[in-house]
Amino acid sequence: MPSQRTAAGGIEELLELLATGAPVDAFANFLDDMRRSGISGMADTDVKASVWQALRVHAQIQRGRTREAGLTALIDATRDLAIPYDSVDALLHAIARRARHLLSMDMAFVALPDGENDQVRVLAADGHTSELSVGLLLPADDHITAAGRTDAAPFASHDVRTDERVTLSPAFEKMVRAEGLHALIAVPLSHGDPHAHTSGGRLYVASRKVHHFTADERSLLVSLGILASIHLQTTRLRLEAEARAAELERRLSQVSTSAEKFHEYHHLQTALVDMLLTGGDLNTLAATAADAFGGRVTAYTASGDVLVTAGTGPDDGDDTTQVAMAATMTSQDAESRDGKWVAPLCIGKDYVGSLVLSAPGDLPAAGRAQLRLVSQVAVLFIRRGDGAAGADDEARDRLLHDTLSDDQRVPRHLTERARRIGLDLTKPYLMVVARPESGVQCRANAWAAMYARRMGGLRSTLDGHLIMLLPGSDAGIVARDVSSAVAAALGRPLSVGAAGPLTGAESIREGYREAVRCLGAVVALGVSGGAASMRELGFVGALMSGDDDVAGIVEDVLGPVLEYDRERFTDLVPTLQAYFDAGASPTYAAERLHVHTNTVTRRLDRIKELLGPDWQQPARALEIQLALRLLRVRELVGARPGAGAVEGR
Repeated sequence: MPSQRTAAGGIEELLELLATGAPVDAFANFLDDMRRSGISGMADTDVKASVWQALRVHAQIQRGRTREAGLTALIDATRDLAIPYDSVDALLHAIARRARHLLSMDMAFVALPDGENDQVRVLAADGHTSELSVGLLLPADDHITAAGRTDAAPFASHDVRTDERVTLSPAFEKMVRAEGLHALIAVPLSHGDPHAHTSGGRLYVASRKVHHFTADERSLLVSLGILASIHLQTTRLRLEAEARAAELERRLSQVSTSAEKFHEYHHLQTALVDMLLTGGDLNTLAATAADAFGGRVTAYTASGDVLVTAGTGPDDGDDTTQVAMAATMTSQDAESRDGKWVAPLCIGKDYVGSLVLSAPGDLPAAGRAQLRLVSQVAVLFIRRGDGAAGADDEARDRLLHDTLSDDQRVPRHLTERARRIGLDLTKPYLMVVARPESGVQCRANAWAAMYARRMGGLRSTLDGHLIMLLPGSDAGIVARDVSSAVAAALGRPLSVGAAGPLTGAESIREGYREAVRCLGAVVALGVSGGAASMRELGFVGALMSGDDDVAGIVEDVLGPVLEYDRERFTDLVPTLQAYFDAGASPTYAAERLHVHTNTVTRRLDRIKELLGPDWQQPARALEIQLALRLLRVRELVGARPGAGAVEGR
């Protein structure tokens, strides 16, 4: 039988248990010992009351320690969340991890509103064992999520599977069962200010066992939700500010680069203006450009001859001509292979050459603008006559242009100018005319300059027409050759009209007008990319061309006969009219003219001498009859009132 304790000794032993933090079992064992041995001076009821008082004190102490540990964990979580995260996703994963450890639970996840949908999406999870949690869409109108309510109270369930207060969505229920979850607590991510911008999200913590959440646990998770919402908002604002700062820095860098390029452009512009004012030349220009670009600069004529070159770099190669033509397609510079850049040299729509830059690396927009500036100054130097080859090309083109635009020039002078540039106008030549669209005029001019130079001819432009004077005797064949070659160069069909063969400087203007009429007829026939000569089209060409020079058309067909009648006062034209009106019968024609048949026969022989032996062939006869009809209509329309009808004249 154990010895009986004194009251003082029993109280001292209870205090020792409290002081050492003994477990609840120790107090139960102490109570059992007291019942068996007893305490002198104390009844059993008093002993039991003292033990229960000690247990309440013990519970308070343990609760305080638990709260202290929870607050410590909350402070640690605050420090962790205060770290500057690189993205919102990284912060959300940190929130989920801290929430799970704060309550010592099995799983935690964070859900935020999904755009404009009335749902929330799980964006981060910790402690999950399946792929069903992250990315899960939850409805925002049940008791758990309540995503839009910033004042929503915490929701806690000891077992969400059996809780009758909520009805889980099918996707949520599938995730709960896959993870084996039972107890669940959810708090809003809100810092409590209904007027402030909040995330509108929800923080969930769950256990795989049934668990009744205490008030302290709820309070801790609410506090973490408030802190998480604040850090989430500040992180978003910080990332947005950093993005704006990076964008501003990028724009500032662009402005600085643009300012530097503008300074370089201004410096080059000043140097080029000084060069023009101080008597510089193409050689000086090429050297300055080569130094500015750090490469090789070469100027070419329209026919591909080198005017000047300066700097160091690879040769331009055989493709320079093709690249130069490509550059004329637009006002922009064109890029060639092997780092070559080509700027077309154009005066309006007239192509006079190209400027080729061979430099390492890419050429930015500012560099292309500088190349364009150099090319413009190069055009001025070429117009001034600084390049011999360029001056020769311009002299050749100027001859044809002057001949067509000034009908007062003496043919003898034009012949002498042509002789000085190596062109003999006493030999047969052809006039070829095309009308390229406005978008490809410069490119077509570039091709024509090289083609005419290669064929030993001339090239010019007038009234939107591309004109070439080429040696040859068959206008139809040359027209088709030109149409095929220019279509291959431009990548699109181009109609061509031709006239000739012609001789002498005095025939140039008339040949041009005839070629223009031929082109009009080809276009009127609706043949895209068609080509022909006026001789091939015959009278049909004159009618289809839309030319209002009826007298000229009649003169082209009946000119020798009309001239013979005017000089000798004969009646060959009336005889022709009567001959065709009588069905090509000399006998019936004689009856109509009231002359002998032999007279008609002699007149027809004279007409054969004037018009050629083929005048009675069907095609030629049709042209003559149409010309006679036009002549008769002109005479009828031109007859004055009171005058007799003109018959047979």
